Amino acid sequence: MLLILLVWLRYGRISTPLRTGQIQIDGQVIEVEIADTILSRERGLSGRDRLDKDHGMLFVFGMAAKHGFWMKDMKIPLDMIWIKGDAIVGITEQVYPDFKKSFWQLPIYYPPEAVDKVLEVPAGTVALYSWRVGSVVLFPVSEVK
Repeated sequence: MLLILLVWLRYGRISTPLRTGQIQIDGQVIEVEIADTILSRERGLSGRDRLDKDHGMLFVFGMAAKHGFWMKDMKIPLDMIWIKGDAIVGITEQVYPDFKKSFWQLPIYYPPEAVDKVLEVPAGTVALYSWRVGSVVLFPVSEVK
């Protein structure tokens, strides 16, 4: 019975849709799925075959820290935008999955300083919109603040 519960906790909620909203960076609106629980943050964008233009996942943490991210079970390349409060404090562009490495060999990506939010968008988005450190992020969705 315990095994069934553990499997359900790990995989049973995968199809549960996340809350969605919008954020804005330098005038560009991005539709986001909001990952603000341990399970939703752990799952992230793993297993996705694609991520549409102007879409992303916003990871929201209860406290600022140097939260590490990796590309476990990822199929698509990403740009990672490190956010503290309402400003971009770091950017990691063109992060590609590495299918040749086992999960314990994958690199872990860290922000340059403590952050309370991380935005993952399709690789190339940062360059497309010329986002930079210091850009202000607007959160029209009140629950992501």
